[in-house]
Amino acid sequence: MRNALSRFGLCVCLMALTGAQAQVANPSSQPSGSPAPQMSRYERTHGGMPGVFRRDPNIWVMTPEVAERSGMPKEWASSELRGVAAAAFRREPEGAEADCGFGGNKNACQPVINCVLELYFDRNTRLLPWRDGSPVADYNHLRTGSSANHGDLWGRDHSSGAIARKHLGVLATSQPFTDPVSGQGLFWKAVGSPYGTGRLQVMAYDREIHGSFSYVKLAHGCGGHPYAKGQTLQLSLIDDMLKVQKVLHEIFLPANWSVRAGEVVKQNTQQDENFYKGIFQGMQPGGATK
Repeated sequence: MRNALSRFGLCVCLMALTGAQAQVANPSSQPSGSPAPQMSRYERTHGGMPGVFRRDPNIWVMTPEVAERSGMPKEWASSELRGVAAAAFRREPEGAEADCGFGGNKNACQPVINCVLELYFDRNTRLLPWRDGSPVADYNHLRTGSSANHGDLWGRDHSSGAIARKHLGVLATSQPFTDPVSGQGLFWKAVGSPYGTGRLQVMAYDREIHGSFSYVKLAHGCGGHPYAKGQTLQLSLIDDMLKVQKVLHEIFLPANWSVRAGEVVKQNTQQDENFYKGIFQGMQPGGATK
């Protein structure tokens, strides 16, 4: 389940997306006698007012219509965005766990970081092919007997029966979307991805998350950005040979948004390089750590 901070940020951003623009003035920035500026809920929550605030970690892109009615920064709007009302990319830790033991040092640890892509669809204009009988909402957490097993990061080892953490690449393939004709599962796929099959794992979804919006969270991966010509995602029917048989929905994420997301990827890469550089510099001849 998402942590409290993520839920808070998501709630605030959704209230902005749905047009909850409670406007407030910031008197400290105005000369005496001049009209007070108006601030959207988003602006004042994420740093527009003096004092403590919660930084929004997301790299947003949205349609101009959504930006206009929500009060979110208009420089994040793009008329090139297609197939989705808004999208957000970010790096986030996978719980409180860390991978340790690098270079033979048990105390050399790295937090487990995922790069995720959140998609927001306006249900009034975009009906997605949800699987009949699927829960209204489903998230990553340890579950047994769940009807929708698409997002678990945990699973049962078939040889020992023990519960063990699964890597994102080997998650179960059950999906919350199905082809309305054949009933087969559909998968999100990054078109032209140089990384494996380009298939993106569904980590969470909510069919009725707030107002008129549906929400899908995908494991995007921390590579790839920036896409010089933008990035295309497809909700597709894929056969056993990983060949696309049918495309039921397509999204285009513009290049200028991908450039901004690329700064997050660059940060991730630099942190990894600094970490491994420190490991190698601390190793003695023969591979042992100091």
